[in-house]
Amino acid sequence: MTRHSRRAAIAAAPLAALMAFTACSSSNEDTEDSASSTDVVYPSVEFTAPGEGIGLGEEDQEITGEIPEPVHVGEITPIRADQILGIEGGFGKLELTVDAIDPATGEVTTRVVVGPGIWDPVIHGFVGDSSSDPAVLAAEVWRPRGSRGAADFTVSTYSGNLLEPKEAVLPDVARIHSREGSNAVTSDGKYFVSWDDGLYGIRVVDLEAGKESGAIRLVGCGPFTWMVGHDLYSVCEETRELLHVTIDADGVPTEVGREKVLPDDFVSTRKTTFAEEAKKALLVSENGDVFVLDVADGLPTEPVTPIGNAGLPSGRFAENVINADATRLAITYTDSIIHPDSARGGSVADVVIYDAANLAPVRTLTLADIGITSFSSMAYSLDGKTFYVLGDGPEVDGESAQKLVGFDATTGAQVSSVDLSGNVGAVTGLATPEEIE
Repeated sequence: MTRHSRRAAIAAAPLAALMAFTACSSSNEDTEDSASSTDVVYPSVEFTAPGEGIGLGEEDQEITGEIPEPVHVGEITPIRADQILGIEGGFGKLELTVDAIDPATGEVTTRVVVGPGIWDPVIHGFVGDSSSDPAVLAAEVWRPRGSRGAADFTVSTYSGNLLEPKEAVLPDVARIHSREGSNAVTSDGKYFVSWDDGLYGIRVVDLEAGKESGAIRLVGCGPFTWMVGHDLYSVCEETRELLHVTIDADGVPTEVGREKVLPDDFVSTRKTTFAEEAKKALLVSENGDVFVLDVADGLPTEPVTPIGNAGLPSGRFAENVINADATRLAITYTDSIIHPDSARGGSVADVVIYDAANLAPVRTLTLADIGITSFSSMAYSLDGKTFYVLGDGPEVDGESAQKLVGFDATTGAQVSSVDLSGNVGAVTGLATPEEIE
């Protein structure tokens, strides 16, 4: 033992004895008081709705000198059926902003911040008539101590003043699958349905009751949620089957059928999109085969075949989307033959609009045709009549505005082009709003 270490040990001995004596001599009452003193109580701040003469946001308001200054909170503007949704933020962000964008002006009319914190954001936006109608639903993860702390998984519905979202707390074992097409809200707005990575099956959340209503394990199937009312359709890749699960009046899922109608060489994929009006699913398999699966009247009983193959010599197919009546679909292509999900997968160079009946090309859109220098996202309007592409416009004075460009879904002719305004961060993704019946 060195001189310095001995000195430290001698000095620490009386302190240790004092601490031990203090701990032994404390009463249970003192211990309880000490423990309770660490509880944190946050003061609530009263607020009222804005009235005449009250300004919010950028609006001017007279300074009265009243202390404490009154706090006023407004309510969101409902999402319109002719709007498109934009997602601010990219991979790894614990909070993302959902923007309701007017495609005629590029203006953001409503902003809702959510906390997905999952691999891909699980977000659904809804058309509303009033601010009290459900506007945005998100599967969220709340981690008090960052990535090391215990996590609370919720399904939250935002509306009104956004301060009190309606939350459904999920079981600790829940792990929502976050790829596009793997979760859905039923058309009546009653249930949130998702494939679950921990369950290897389907988990159903009753949004009104605010809790899970049922779950079913289906190993080897999924992870798609093609919903027709309370009926869910998906695939079972290894057995080449299409799957049918129904959700009963209590929110409990039950498998009711399978049909082995997929080809022997069928290969599944990570993401799918759904034509809500036609009740048809678009599945572009990893080998390029394009399937448009009709589940409007239940499971197909005859063998299904691809309408074509998305492969092109010019580059690798990447994202895809289908419009509401399943007459048109669009597929992006990169400038590299490497898989787009890989680190060197290349950048999107073209978007091809196809006839969804036979995969006949309608129009090929290069970045120059769209008027952008880089591609960010694409989506169809709610009615399926307009196809939107988001990207960065040409650089002006060292800055590039984000452009939202609209095309007629039937012909591929350009119908609009606007710069985004009112967004705080860059919009990285587009989504189609949904209607609750």
